[in-house]
Amino acid sequence: MSTGTTSPSRPHASDPSADRRFPFGRNWRSFLRVVDEARIQTAAQSLVTMLDRPDLRSVRFLDAGCGSGLFSLAARRLGATVVSFDVDHDSVACTRELRRRYFPGDTAWDVREGSVLDEGLLADLGDFDVVYSWGVLHHTGALWRGGEPRSRGRSSRTGCYAGSPRMSCGAGIQ
Repeated sequence: MSTGTTSPSRPHASDPSADRRFPFGRNWRSFLRVVDEARIQTAAQSLVTMLDRPDLRSVRFLDAGCGSGLFSLAARRLGATVVSFDVDHDSVACTRELRRRYFPGDTAWDVREGSVLDEGLLADLGDFDVVYSWGVLHHTGALWRGGEPRSRGRSSRTGCYAGSPRMSCGAGIQ
């Protein structure tokens, strides 16, 4: 990962706030310097507590608006198959850097660039047991619009949608 200047966030056609978006990824690049085992363990423990389960084996975990990638890393460490995405190019680069550091070549952790408002992307991703989107949706300007990632709670499993005023989590994820 380059430690030089960062590129601006690239606009996405499906993101109405693209021209006004704060480049969060620039801050996350600085955060990568202080990511250590204690921070990773704290993130993992918060997932364990929120989801009321000791691990995430056999769980498909979506980190929508992954930012630094810390919670994607924590979910992967707990055994989940993880898909991470963010609209911010630098945030995606941070998440890819954490994957490179801790899970190089891992095929159970997919990192993409994309918008939570891109319904085509969300449809292509499929269903998840846990959809984690902490502190993301209120930045879109379209908090109550469609485009919500799908948890398996809508089909055969009870799922989790974490990180918005619509949060419901933990009960019965198998």
